[in-house]
Amino acid sequence: MLALSGGPDSATLLALLVAIRGRDSGSAPVVAAHLNHRLRGAASDRDALFAAATARASGVACVVGEPADPIGTAGNLEAGAREERYTFLCRVAQAVGARTCVAHTRDDQAETVLLRLARGAGARGLAAMAARRDDGVVRPLLDVSREDLRRYAGLRAVASVVDVTNEDARRLRSRVRHEVLPGLSLALGVDATERLARLADELRVESTLAEIGVASLLDALASPTRLPVALLASDDASGRVVHSWLVRAGLRPTRAQVQAVVAVARSGRPGGRVDLAGGARVERRYGEVVVTTSARAARPDWGAVELPVPGGVRAGGRWWIESRIEPEGFDPAGGGDDPFRVVLSSGDARLPLRVRPPRPGDRMRLSRGGRKLSDLLVDAKVPRSARSGLALVVDAEDAVLWVPGVPGAVRGGRRARGDLGLVARLD
Repeated sequence: MLALSGGPDSATLLALLVAIRGRDSGSAPVVAAHLNHRLRGAASDRDALFAAATARASGVACVVGEPADPIGTAGNLEAGAREERYTFLCRVAQAVGARTCVAHTRDDQAETVLLRLARGAGARGLAAMAARRDDGVVRPLLDVSREDLRRYAGLRAVASVVDVTNEDARRLRSRVRHEVLPGLSLALGVDATERLARLADELRVESTLAEIGVASLLDALASPTRLPVALLASDDASGRVVHSWLVRAGLRPTRAQVQAVVAVARSGRPGGRVDLAGGARVERRYGEVVVTTSARAARPDWGAVELPVPGGVRAGGRWWIESRIEPEGFDPAGGGDDPFRVVLSSGDARLPLRVRPPRPGDRMRLSRGGRKLSDLLVDAKVPRSARSGLALVVDAEDAVLWVPGVPGAVRGGRRARGDLGLVARLD
């Protein structure tokens, strides 16, 4: 399934996929998808019509959609549009049983590296875009330069539309594309785009290996909210350890906050504290640092999103949750005790399903009576500071069906073969 904006890169990717399908009679049919954000008035409608017409002329089916609600505000418009677009694309890909192909090129990768560098990103952020994402998105052109792709488009007379906002010098990415990268290449006498893209590949490997090591260290902690200062003895690794530890607590620390926590932990004094955003804080208590959050800090900043059945959805900026109807012969007990997988009685869930953050007073009906969700989380040893990062699957009556990642936090009910399967993961 191809994300077809109608621009030169996605239009050329469509031509490539159609050509490959023509040479391989056994290949799966190509399907295109276009989300009309309706952010640029008539130009947005033009792009949607062009995408549908181009796909039709290539013998390809095209699914065109629109957001159900207005996308964000001026401050987060681009991020909101991107999340809405990927949610739509993943929904279409689920429906047709295919991966989502997007037309990001090596130049897009280099631009992303520079933009994240300007924001002060670390190794993980500078790794930028992966060729394959866990949610099924693939980027087959990530090693291809924009120049080579446009040359191919010219040889094949590929028609496309131009989004004038991509040329707007007021947009930072446009300035990076048209001024910074060409100037950097000229000043250094090298292809800066190729070097930055290669750096992203190398940092992705290094960052993955480092994250595996840090995750193993944090998994071994006696309490997720308490970090022994002895683990921060290394000058090189302490910042990464503290950052990952705070992220696990549901926080989004800045580089300065991470450095402040490291300084308090290594000061040699038995006390001290660092105040974080929203009322959260880290306190030094003799041989360990402890993270605490106030009710204000724990308040999630995202709303409910619909979970299609079958299908998948992104929620809370960190969760990917899928639903499916299990086939005949499926053994509901086969999933074991994995807290990120569950099988529910389809008769016990009123559609549509939604994914939302926890709320005060949430209750869950179990096989024997019901319990407050907060009590279940206490029994599961989920610290209060981490609860704002949870996601709840609820039905049309707002009844809590499942809390992914929390053992035992699943609604009781008689299960049967061919019932509703849910799978979750953290991105």
